[in-house]
Amino acid sequence: MVDTAVEGFAHYLTSDEGRAEGTVKQYTADLRMFHRWLNSQSTGLPPAWEQLTAQHIRGFLGAQKFRPHRNHRVIASLRKFYAYLLEIEKRPILGGNPALELKRPKLPQRLPKHLTIPEVSRLLEKAFDEKRPTVGLRNWALLAFLYGTGLRISEMLNMQLSSVRYDGNGVPHSITVIGKGDKERVVILSPTGQRALYQWLKHRMLEGDPANTYVWIYTLGGKHGERIRDRTVQLMIKEVAGRAGLDAAKITPHKLRHSFATALVESGRSLEEVQKMLGHASITTTVIYTDVSAKRLEEVARALPDVMMSPPSVLDRAAPNGPVRTGERKPHDQPKPKPKPRA
Repeated sequence: MVDTAVEGFAHYLTSDEGRAEGTVKQYTADLRMFHRWLNSQSTGLPPAWEQLTAQHIRGFLGAQKFRPHRNHRVIASLRKFYAYLLEIEKRPILGGNPALELKRPKLPQRLPKHLTIPEVSRLLEKAFDEKRPTVGLRNWALLAFLYGTGLRISEMLNMQLSSVRYDGNGVPHSITVIGKGDKERVVILSPTGQRALYQWLKHRMLEGDPANTYVWIYTLGGKHGERIRDRTVQLMIKEVAGRAGLDAAKITPHKLRHSFATALVESGRSLEEVQKMLGHASITTTVIYTDVSAKRLEEVARALPDVMMSPPSVLDRAAPNGPVRTGERKPHDQPKPKPKPRA
């Protein structure tokens, strides 16, 4: 039951909706975990997908005790899967999509964790510092390009040679990428992105497979000529982060995307500009980067022109006959005589 339905769902997400490899893996992992739990609760065969109800899903979520973000994602996975069964496979499910009966928990807003500029510099330095220069160049180019463009890892690794546009000097100027929902966008390269891509393409032209149309390919070893895999980059960045003195468990390719966006916001770029660079469909997704550092807030506060005069000057100007000295009374401040008591 699970293999046919879930594999068909995975194929649909990849081919029809153009979902990223990581997204498809998350959806299918949630579904397989749900199915294993159903098996553990059944003495015989577990119920078919068409027979499951919201009560089954509640039982699963209650048994797993997921944290709010994971709970939120599992419900989203099940909603998407049942929508596929109903609309694409046309399965007869009485009552419709059972996952829609569950309310997803309200999530606390989490600010994206990012690397500081010095931390990014250390990471790139250690990426280049390899015994084999070819590996060092590849690692440096991958991480520098991720940071210099803010691309998702799937967007970067799926780039085609034909997607690169050059300026009059033969330096990469912009790229065309396919983002979420199979949406195409043009990304203008930052100086960091330009240097990384220029150096990589020079190496690729000499050592790569000319028949392969992907930009990022293996140029040595048994995988020579194949497209570089997501897992290669994920493992590499953690190894490099450890050598750079960073918390390797918390460093991912996506963190470089957050670092790119945060650096742009802190340098004064507008949310609309950052939204376009990141390829966000809605600016509400980009708003998470506006929680800037206390240091920058101090700079913002100090940038307001001071229109107030110093307190002594204000007091001096307010007094009609010059400044008032402590203990001194002006004529109009003299006490009035007390009225005489009536006889």
